Amino acid sequence: MRAFLAIVVSVLVQPQAYAQARIHGQVVNGTRRQPVAGQEVRLLQPRGGMQQVGVTTTDAKGRFEFSQVPADPSSFYLASTVFAGVPYNAPVQFDSSGQAGADLTVYDATHSPLALRVKVLRVLALAHGSRVRVREEYEVENASRPPRAYSQAGGTFHFRLPAGVNQPSVAVTGLMNMPLPQDAEADQRGFFIRYPLKPGTTEVAIQYESDYNPSGYRWTSGTDYPIDRVEFYLSPPTLRVDSPDLKPAGKDDAHQIVKYEAGAIPAGAELVARLSGEAAPPAAGEPSDEGGSDNGEGQDTVKVVPDAMTRLRWPLAGCFLLVLLWALGVRVAKEWPQRAAARPTAQVQQQLQAKAEKLLNSLADLDELFAAGKIAERHYWRERLELKAKLVALLKKSPPALLESYASRSQPR
Repeated sequence: MRAFLAIVVSVLVQPQAYAQARIHGQVVNGTRRQPVAGQEVRLLQPRGGMQQVGVTTTDAKGRFEFSQVPADPSSFYLASTVFAGVPYNAPVQFDSSGQAGADLTVYDATHSPLALRVKVLRVLALAHGSRVRVREEYEVENASRPPRAYSQAGGTFHFRLPAGVNQPSVAVTGLMNMPLPQDAEADQRGFFIRYPLKPGTTEVAIQYESDYNPSGYRWTSGTDYPIDRVEFYLSPPTLRVDSPDLKPAGKDDAHQIVKYEAGAIPAGAELVARLSGEAAPPAAGEPSDEGGSDNGEGQDTVKVVPDAMTRLRWPLAGCFLLVLLWALGVRVAKEWPQRAAARPTAQVQQQLQAKAEKLLNSLADLDELFAAGKIAERHYWRERLELKAKLVALLKKSPPALLESYASRSQPR
C-alpha cells in the first residue's frame, strides 16, 4: 500500500522545485588525526546509478559546504571523496530545518597486509537434490596501528574455492550494511577482489553452487590471511563429514543443521572437508538437475515476482534461501540454549511469518514498479531503504522456526 501511495503522489502531484539546501561537513585523516585541506568532495544521488549533484573543496580546516545545491531533504544523498586512491562515502543527514551534515574520515593507504586477519569464517553448505549451495562469510579485520586502509593493485582479498566453481558471487558489506557486489577475478591461486580493506572489520560474503555427488563431494576453502576460528554449518545433518580440521560442535535436529568447528588456521593453509551421503530431496516442483551455477547477485532479499518473470524464481529463491539459512545458523550458534528452553507458540510464529511475507511482497512490487519506470526514483530509494530496515529488524527478532519455514518451502508465495 505504501508503494502504491508513493506512485499516486508521484503521478498526480506536480513536481516542485527543490529548496536550496546547505550541506556541510568535514574531512579528517584518521591516520594522522588532522583535517584534510584541499580535498575534493562530491555530492551524489542515486539516479540510475550514482549521479553527481555538486562538487566542492575543503578549506584549511578540512571543512566543506554545498550551499547552492537544489536538494530534496526527503531524498537520499552521499558525500563522497577519494583519498590515497581509496573511495570514502558518508550519508547526508538532514535536520528539521533542511540543513544537513556529512563528515568523512579517510585514512592513509598501505600496501602491507601484515595487520590483516580473519576473525571468523562462517560457512553454510546446503545439499539439495544434485546440487550443493555454499555461502562463505569472512570477517576480515584490519587492525593496523595507526589505522591505514589496505589497497593493492593485485587484489586485496584472495580466496580459494572447490574445483569446478567457475564464477562465484561476491559482495562486501558497505554503507548502511548494504551488500556491495564485487567482481571476482581469477588467478593461479584462485580468486581475488580489489575492494580496499579499511580499518576495522570488513565482511566478505561468497556464494556459489556446484554438483553434489552422494559418493563424495570435496569442499575446499582458504585465504592468504590467518583465520582465528571456523564455523561450518551443514544441512541436512545426515551427511557425513571427513575433515582433518573440522570437528563436530553440536546438532539441531529441529532445524536440520549440524555444526562443525575448527581452531586457528594458518595464513595460506587450505581447509578441506569431504561430504558424502544422500542430500535433501528437491522441493516439490524444483528441478533436480537445474538451478544454474554461480549466478547469484549478492542480494540479501528475495523478490516475489509476477507471472511474467517467473523464470527468475529459482535463482532468486535460492539466493534468499542461503541468506535465511545463514541467519538461522548464526542464531542457532548464539542462542541455542535460550531457544531450547523457551520456544514461541505457533500463533506467534504465524504472525511474524505473515509480516515478513508482506514486507517481501512490498519490496518485490516496489522493484518491479521502479524497473517499469512507474515510480519516481527519489520515492523508490527512500521506500526501499525503509522496507528493508523493517524486514531486517523483523528477521533479527524472529525465531529460527520462521527462517526454516522459508527454507523448506518450494517457491516464493
